[in-house]
Amino acid sequence: MATIEVKNDGASVELPDGSLLAELDGKCSILFACKTASCASCKVKVVEGMENLEAPNELEEAGLATFATDPTERLMCVCKIKGGKIAVEY
Repeated sequence: MATIEVKNDGASVELPDGSLLAELDGKCSILFACKTASCASCKVKVVEGMENLEAPNELEEAGLATFATDPTERLMCVCKIKGGKIAVEY
């Protein structure tokens, strides 16, 4: 199980290794609207554990090219967990 800490909430959520972080929808205050990397409502800064996330897939890369300006930013709706601990803030 992976532990995802949403710094803005001050709480942690456990998700199975290999899950999409879209499974955080309804379990934290991160907004998830389109879930297709096309709106950036779920853009966050990864403050810990970037190595515990899969590299961005083509869909996320396209969204990041449009919406991200910082290499620590990811789109949680299509981002996949490897495992371990990840801390994010928005």
